[in-house]
Amino acid sequence: MTHKAQVPPILSAPVAPLFIKMALPIIFGLLINGLFNFVDAIFISRAVGTDAIGGVSAAFPIQMIMISLSAMLGSGMASIISRRLGADQDEEANRIFSASLALAAFVGLLLSIIIVFFRVEIFSLMQLPSALVPYAIDYLTPIAAIGLISFCHGTMTDCLRAQGLNGKVFKVMATMALLNIALDALFLFVFEWGVPGAAWATALSITVAFFYAMYLLNVGQHRVTFTPRYFRLIREIHKETIALGIPVFLSYTGFAMMLLMVNIALVMVAKEDAPLLISAHGILNRTFMLIFLPVLGMMIAFQTFAGFNYGAQKNDRVIQVLKVALTYTAGYSLVWSTIMILIPDVIFQIFSQDQILIQEAANISSIVFIAFITVGIAMICPALFQALGFAKPAALLNAFHTYILLLPALGLYSLFWGDEYGSDGIWWLFPITDVITAIIVGFYTWYFVAKLKTELTIQQANNLS
Repeated sequence: MTHKAQVPPILSAPVAPLFIKMALPIIFGLLINGLFNFVDAIFISRAVGTDAIGGVSAAFPIQMIMISLSAMLGSGMASIISRRLGADQDEEANRIFSASLALAAFVGLLLSIIIVFFRVEIFSLMQLPSALVPYAIDYLTPIAAIGLISFCHGTMTDCLRAQGLNGKVFKVMATMALLNIALDALFLFVFEWGVPGAAWATALSITVAFFYAMYLLNVGQHRVTFTPRYFRLIREIHKETIALGIPVFLSYTGFAMMLLMVNIALVMVAKEDAPLLISAHGILNRTFMLIFLPVLGMMIAFQTFAGFNYGAQKNDRVIQVLKVALTYTAGYSLVWSTIMILIPDVIFQIFSQDQILIQEAANISSIVFIAFITVGIAMICPALFQALGFAKPAALLNAFHTYILLLPALGLYSLFWGDEYGSDGIWWLFPITDVITAIIVGFYTWYFVAKLKTELTIQQANNLS
């Protein structure tokens, strides 16, 4: 008696329900982690004031650059480890993890030294308003000081993820986020430590998460373990790790550069209003990050679904899930666009009782969210090419919005048109670049899908014959 091999649900189940089933756990995990920065901003704004959230927002791009470097090293390592485990090369996976941990420790320590010792000069180069500088320094210093710990924490978490231990990854993320919220409340409202209190809450949360991740890696049976003799810099491993992690680095750094360029543009254009506008953009940005995370979760689920089905030559299901993902992201973004254009002040009241700050943030929101409905095209379409193994178009489409359009536009506007059109022009650059990106990326993807449909038709005709 012969048994027919069972077809996995990802290749056979109805597309839309399975897509949602795959996306929801990812979204939930991202939102738990995203509360980290959102709650930080609420507590700082409530407990300290408007200039404090402006200073923290000004320091955030530097923090994001640290995160981007850590993510580059961790994601590159995870890619190599997953492939080694798939090939049953567990000892080589141990070697890669241990060497990567050494590199993470080295880079984290080096960045800590540079940022802590040159923090005043860094903010001077950023032309930060003097009222915000003390808050920016107070926030950045404790977080930068634990660079070695935060980088090693990221590498260990990515090692757990590379082994498929997503439950343990979620435990680490949830522990860090919830502890940060509790310590924020304690340090800001009970001890009244101000911005340094918020920074130390973040630093201590990361440190606890570091030791928790270390504990999880050493408890139970794991295919990857720390091996002291490999805890050293190994050039060939680091070269491959960095090469594989560069797309993640560019994505994170693009966001950091956008924040940095907006702050510089506001200083150049808004003059004496710059501190208020940087603070307003800060609370808008923290809100935007939380709103954006479900889109990111849907993109990750889409990528897995599309890649798996394309590998199984089920092009029809690839096209179906593309339509489903674009539909869900459009519906989700339409809801938030409506809220953030018409009644954003309802959200911003959470952060502060400063009505001038809330009104400025609402004004910015009513402009930047005009084309937010196109976010699905900008995220899902490049992910299609990445999932299918087309690296060059994936990289180009990912870089198009931020690196090719937005960053140059912010620089040129500040230099040539800022005095004439004022700070509102900075915010209008966002929907303009969103629309241009959606048109270019959308048409390119439509052309590719048309070719995919043609291949599908030929494949079906061959099957019939």
